[in-house]
Amino acid sequence: MTAADPPALSAECTTGQLAAPSAELMTTGDGVILVDVATGSQAWTEPVGSGWSVHQRGPLRLWDAVEEALAAWQGAGAPPQSEFGMSVGVDGDQWVWAGNPEGPSWRLPV
Repeated sequence: MTAADPPALSAECTTGQLAAPSAELMTTGDGVILVDVATGSQAWTEPVGSGWSVHQRGPLRLWDAVEEALAAWQGAGAPPQSEFGMSVGVDGDQWVWAGNPEGPSWRLPV
C-alpha cells in the first residue's frame, strides 16, 4: 500500500519530479505510471479496496523516492513553487531546495 495518493500526485508533481528527475508521469483511468527513461525503471499503482497497491520494477525504486520527497516537502510545510530555490556549488553540483536552503533538498543530475 502507498501513503501517497496517486490521483493527487500530478498536483504535487514538482516535488515528485525532483525525486525522479528522468521519470515520466502518466495517468491512467484509476492510477499512475512512472517510467524512468534513463534506467527503464517503472512504478505503477492500482486501486485495492480503499487504498492503492504499488508495483515497482528496475534498478530505481521510483515510487519510494517520490513518497520520501513528498513527505519531506510536507514536513517543510508544503511550500508553494514560489518558495523553491536552486543552489550551485563551487564544484558545479546543483540542487533544488524547498522553503529555504537548509530545508529539504534534491540533487539534480549533471
